[in-house]
Amino acid sequence: MKLPSLQQLYNGFLTVIKRFPLQFIFAVAATICWCYYIHISDYRNHSEQNEHLEDQLIKAIAILNLALTLVLALDLIAERNQYSLKKKWLLRLGGLLLSVLLYFSLDPTNYSADLYRIFLFAFAFHLLVAFAPFIGQENVNGFWQFNKALFLRFLTSALYSAVLYAGLAIALVAINGLFNANIRWQTYMTLFAIIGAGFNTIFFLAGIPSDYKWLEEDRSYPKGLKIFAQFVLIPLVTIYLAILLVYELKIALLWELPKGLVSSLILGYAVFGILSLLLVYPVKETAGNSWIKLFSRFFYVMMIPLVVLLLLAIWKRVGHYGITESRYILTALALWLVGITVYFLFSKKQNIKVIPISLCIISLVATYGPQSAFSVSKFSQVSRLKRIMNSNKKDDIKEKPAVIRYLVYTHGLKTLQPFTKKDLSKIEKKIDATNNYRYTMRMNKVDTALAVFKVKNDKEYDSGVTIILQNDENQILNIKGYDYLIELNGYPEQKVTRLYGTDLTTDKNNTKISLTVNNQPALLIELKTVFDQAVKAYQKGALKPTNKKQEFLYPAKLMSASKNINGYQYTIVITSLESTYHENNENDYFWNDTKSYLLIKKL
Repeated sequence: MKLPSLQQLYNGFLTVIKRFPLQFIFAVAATICWCYYIHISDYRNHSEQNEHLEDQLIKAIAILNLALTLVLALDLIAERNQYSLKKKWLLRLGGLLLSVLLYFSLDPTNYSADLYRIFLFAFAFHLLVAFAPFIGQENVNGFWQFNKALFLRFLTSALYSAVLYAGLAIALVAINGLFNANIRWQTYMTLFAIIGAGFNTIFFLAGIPSDYKWLEEDRSYPKGLKIFAQFVLIPLVTIYLAILLVYELKIALLWELPKGLVSSLILGYAVFGILSLLLVYPVKETAGNSWIKLFSRFFYVMMIPLVVLLLLAIWKRVGHYGITESRYILTALALWLVGITVYFLFSKKQNIKVIPISLCIISLVATYGPQSAFSVSKFSQVSRLKRIMNSNKKDDIKEKPAVIRYLVYTHGLKTLQPFTKKDLSKIEKKIDATNNYRYTMRMNKVDTALAVFKVKNDKEYDSGVTIILQNDENQILNIKGYDYLIELNGYPEQKVTRLYGTDLTTDKNNTKISLTVNNQPALLIELKTVFDQAVKAYQKGALKPTNKKQEFLYPAKLMSASKNINGYQYTIVITSLESTYHENNENDYFWNDTKSYLLIKKL
């Protein structure tokens, strides 16, 4: 693959400036913002003022991306419909005005809801680019050819950008090594920003098709797309389907509700399946490709039980914890899959433009309004908090801090106003005005909410149970008969010791203590296994207490391991093990202290 010549780059550059002037400005502005962000984000320059500026730069980059895609879609509409220059600029100014409005109305660093909004707008605007020139047009072939061109141009842009960056970065490494130029990491990141946001964007824009009549008549089809769909995407779809069908069988046999992970697999099956069908769409009617129709029907038929499984998984989470933005989006996608499945199974027309158009509409509907993901989620969680606020049930009490934290992080402190007479908006503005670090501001808001409603923090409800295990034979280590002792206490670490030509490596961390002899595994004690057994015995009242609180004697054979190797006996002995476990999460251990030793005896 050859890099584009200077003449090609120059011609493309001129084409973009003439055809997409605002998009060019947005790309340059985003590149400058990114470079400046790299310059000020050095931890040595970190301050409250810099953090605030970093937040503004990140938001500017995001909004510039939204503006670029929105105005690009509007330009494509104007081109296809041959609008006058005046009408075209009115559309552009409308898109620019909306982008400016979004910049001043969104605050993603303080409210997670606005971060979701940016992602939804970005998704919707990118989809809008895919079908904008074909709104009101019946020709599906032109739509497919246009998106094929965009897809291939995107891959080409990414490849050229990667090769260009790699080549220039290697040149910088060479200069740094040969001339001791002291080139810092910011230089490499700045180069990445210039190529990624600048060159890559402009190169992509230069390749967007403009001859729509030719696209409608073009019947060419790259064989590589069919090969990619047939031998990469469809096998992936088959693997996902096999896993999901076996899991559905397990659910039916054990009669249990599905786990949340199944949602990702079902969406993966849907994405790869729909993408493969879109890639082979133009050749489905040609000779020798009857398998495409068969696969299409099989794919959508198998979607029926999978969508039911997906809805069950969502219902399980929503039933327990209410609706959040992510669950709203997942529910919307599940319902969209139901509609798409029904459409492609029973519709004779089967217009593939339905896919991006419907997804774009759903994304926009989810951004603002009473039906949006944020209004519905806020209503759901506020209702949930109202239900549990005065409840004395143990589970409800433990849920309160999590719900309050979600509402503050996502929608702001003022969301909790219905629960108190104090002016939370005023309090929130006061916290924001302190100009503290972002993390400190968010934590102050949460702490304020918890204090106002007299709700404890999560961990205060379950501080855990601390257990100290003492080796019942080695409370004071017995080294009689041994020749060497290596202490394994202190912070988790690895020690290498050489003894009579033998390399010993001891490794102590929060989960295990191990010994390797000449790089071969010799001894291993799993601390979690030891403590799991102790917790079970503790819950049954089977541990023998000492005179100290929460301290118990534990069998020496369960706290030691021994092995003879090459004329030596190696023994790991744990004399004391202290840890805390939580009843709600028995896997969440906090390891306080472990005293252990390696004893060596020459046989």
